[in-house]
Amino acid sequence: MWICRNRATFECKKLRTPFDVVFSACGYMNYWAGLMEGADREAMQRGAKMLKTNTAAMMRICAAPARTAMD
Repeated sequence: MWICRNRATFECKKLRTPFDVVFSACGYMNYWAGLMEGADREAMQRGAKMLKTNTAAMMRICAAPARTAMD
């Protein structure tokens, strides 16, 4: 969250969606998992995957419905 905040504040890079923060966190979790060993590593990787999967599902739920030709 802190890195996304710094990008928005100091680099004037707007976040497209709040989900960008979560996906960024998943990337860092996978990086940290690579520094761990054994069960801790596997748990961190599973947690990052679960967070990413649930966030992607939430994005689909929150997406605006597609407009049809009759609208």
